Amino acid sequence: MHRSRPAVGLSLAMIVVVGAMSGWGTGRAMADPGPGRTLYVEGYSTVCSDSGTGTESRPFCTVQAAADVVEPGDTVRILGDYSLSPHPEAVTLTRSGTSDKPITFSGAPLPSSRLRTVLATPASAPALTLKGVHDVRVESLAFTDEHHSDVVAVTGSDHVTLDRLTVDNAAPTVPVTGTAIGVDGTSSDVTVSRNTINPSTAYGVRVAPGAARVTVTTNVILTQQQAGIAVSGTADADVTSNTVFAPCATAISLDGGSSGVVENNVAFNVTNGSMQTSSCQAPTAPFYAVSADSASRVTADYNVAAHEVSSSAPARTEYSWAGTSYATSAAFRDGTGQGTHDIDGINAYPATPAEHSPLIDSADATAPGELSTDSQGRARVDDLLVDNTGTGTTAHPDRGALERQDTLAIASGDVPTPPKGLAPLGISMKTDATSSWGAALAYSVDFGDGSDPATGTPGTPVSHTYTTPGLYTTRITFTEPDGTSAEKSYAGVAAGTATPPAAALSVAPDTATGQVAAGLAQFTVPAPADPWEVEYRTLSFGDGTQDNLPTDAQEPTQPTHQYAAPGTYTATLTQTDLLGRTTTAKTVFHAADAFVAVTPQYDTEKTIAAHGVLTLSAATLRADSNGADAVQLQLVTSNAKASGALTLYTHGTTRPGTAAIAFEPGRTATAETTVKVTPTGSVDLYNGSSGAVTVDVATVGLQSHAQYADTYHPVTPARLLDTRTGTGGTRAPVAGGHSVTLAVGGTHGVPADAHAVVLDVTATTTKASGDLTVATHSTNDSVVSGPYWTTGQTATTQVVIPVYDGKVVLHNDSKASANLVVDLAGWYGTATGGSEFLPVTPARILNTRTGTGTGKVARLAAHGTLKLKVTGAHGVPATGVTAADLNLTVPAPSGNGYLVAYPDGTSRPGVYSLNFTKGHTAAGRALVKVGTDGEIDLYNAGTTSVDVYADLLGDYDVFPATS
Repeated sequence: MHRSRPAVGLSLAMIVVVGAMSGWGTGRAMADPGPGRTLYVEGYSTVCSDSGTGTESRPFCTVQAAADVVEPGDTVRILGDYSLSPHPEAVTLTRSGTSDKPITFSGAPLPSSRLRTVLATPASAPALTLKGVHDVRVESLAFTDEHHSDVVAVTGSDHVTLDRLTVDNAAPTVPVTGTAIGVDGTSSDVTVSRNTINPSTAYGVRVAPGAARVTVTTNVILTQQQAGIAVSGTADADVTSNTVFAPCATAISLDGGSSGVVENNVAFNVTNGSMQTSSCQAPTAPFYAVSADSASRVTADYNVAAHEVSSSAPARTEYSWAGTSYATSAAFRDGTGQGTHDIDGINAYPATPAEHSPLIDSADATAPGELSTDSQGRARVDDLLVDNTGTGTTAHPDRGALERQDTLAIASGDVPTPPKGLAPLGISMKTDATSSWGAALAYSVDFGDGSDPATGTPGTPVSHTYTTPGLYTTRITFTEPDGTSAEKSYAGVAAGTATPPAAALSVAPDTATGQVAAGLAQFTVPAPADPWEVEYRTLSFGDGTQDNLPTDAQEPTQPTHQYAAPGTYTATLTQTDLLGRTTTAKTVFHAADAFVAVTPQYDTEKTIAAHGVLTLSAATLRADSNGADAVQLQLVTSNAKASGALTLYTHGTTRPGTAAIAFEPGRTATAETTVKVTPTGSVDLYNGSSGAVTVDVATVGLQSHAQYADTYHPVTPARLLDTRTGTGGTRAPVAGGHSVTLAVGGTHGVPADAHAVVLDVTATTTKASGDLTVATHSTNDSVVSGPYWTTGQTATTQVVIPVYDGKVVLHNDSKASANLVVDLAGWYGTATGGSEFLPVTPARILNTRTGTGTGKVARLAAHGTLKLKVTGAHGVPATGVTAADLNLTVPAPSGNGYLVAYPDGTSRPGVYSLNFTKGHTAAGRALVKVGTDGEIDLYNAGTTSVDVYADLLGDYDVFPATS
């Protein structure tokens, strides 16, 4: 016979497959030639391309792109995602296969990661048109038809199969004209099989005059307005084993001189009103209609006219044959000689027939177009409870598109026993199952370990031994002689290893761009050697919280945890295997703080009455940010009415006997200090003097456990600037009102990119009273106060100042000159090699007047050295401490001098830590590096013995800390 040649022109329209469309291609898609390829279409893939080759890793975006390049023997696999809305595409196929190498367009079988493919019908054209093609198969695709127009059109084509398609949309409420599957009059040898056509169009399947050899078989068609299946002027049409809802119009009709067979069909009338709409009134059209010019060429038998039972059901003609209506199958048989085996007068919903239904085993197995499977792919089987009233000796199909299946029930006790134990593990399994038809059954048990399945007769237990440790799925299958089978799987038969899987756990602080969130723990839990054996994994963080971890991880699991406060926490991984055995692993995490530099703002100036308390909120101190545990402040006192000291402590706690700054009438004093705080709390400043004093407070830094910030790098004190000797590049006193710029980055171990430095700043040989400010070089946003002095006084203050270009500026605010000295105590910057901060409740750890810290009451002698242990007490760890945050006080000295604070075990540096003058109490912060033995040394460079106090504010520990 003649076959039309493939058309040369291309038809372009918009496409849609379920999934998010991406990468629309341009131009004609090019694919390498060659038979037997699989071309992939996945419109919602992020890597799809219509100009590619259609591989699985680089699929086409549109079906049309594949249709334009498909060759004989090729399969086009259309992948989708039903959870996403489809988009319209009008696809036209003009390329053909051959009889031995057909072209296939398929939405199945689908990989497990995909859902069914859906093409949407646009308003302008069918979703799919087969134009002038031959030897083409389209299968397992779904279509939506919101426009109620033509969906699939076969034009001028032959040897085409449309199988297992689904057309779906809501029933129209107005008259429509579309056809779900249409075959035009120039097409032949077309099979329309096992499709499901839901309410959407006027016609389910429509064959136009001139077509030949069209088979419409085993379809389920619901609620079409004009006809379920309409064949006109077609030679050799076989309409077989279809199930058709016919609430509106004729279920099956042949006219226009058509010839063929109508057998084994079920037409069903709905009269409960649920299917009637304004466009679908209660029907009067016959179920089956064959026109006068076709009646002599058509054979009809084994069909069913089924009615829904309803007392208000209107009379409906079941047959119209050659222009004559017949109300019943008996009348039809008597009047025409057709329908010898037809059935009516039954209430049968057009689904799988109920047990003992007359539809069961009563079809003609030899009918043209009869398939060996029903519309759902289930075998046509012999119901042993029903007499075989149809034809055929081996196959006994039911009428319609759906086949009644035997019900095989597997006993609930048919489970592997015991389900778990140590390998080698011997199990026993029952094999009890029943057939609702009483069929003889045989079983097969696949134990899932690669061994041969066990077979036998139900009722006989079967045993098996798992010799290799593993987690197995046991599958039991019961089969009856006609091939009907039922299967049940039991996942999780565990043959355990001799020892439970080992547990391991490690932790590190979370770092980013050289900074650290010192309270954010990054745990690492390696995957167990036998992950199948692990049933539960719980990570307890040591703070009362825990997480459940995945048990099937093939790679290390890395959970993170933000601790709510600094401290030492023991985290525990508890791992339980399938046999109930538990293993644990522990690790210690030191949640601490990192330094956040703050641009100082002197926005709190208050007068505190004698023995009064000034309460400052965290918000006022700018310490209400995420995870702030401590705040570094600069205090400047003035207008003191009497000598005394300020004590700084956390609001709501017991006031400690410590001093943050000492003051006296007629002098301005400055000092930096550290205090614990909470983001929602406050701190108190207590005036221990008998007179009022004014205090100005500025925040110079925060210590936070939840922000990415800097670690501290303490150094052995080193002199950076001395204008008396020329150290630092300047050899002359700095005139009043003038400045000196000092390079601190790139020298004495301070990197050029350090973020802040800790400096002891001293003014000496002063010619008049005054003060010193320290500022960043590249901007004047960060300015802190240095020491205040009277004429002739040497004064020292420790300051923290940000650096942006490695330099700082010292400005002499006095009216007269002064020599300036700067000593380096440490710097803040990159996490590597640095230290993290742990605040403590303020505590006096040294008092020479009481013997605290030394064990004896004795002043620090002139040119004497005192060793002070700072580790292992007052909340300070015994090991790993790198620096101590202290306030040093020399009360009422009897002479002039200064203290040098430095790490024990090192040479004493020539630096100033705290200057004092005769009769004037001096106090100031000293951030001091600690010796390897946990001690610091305090050297009295004065000419007389003095008392010394040391108040502990916190400590710095090596980062990352270890247990």
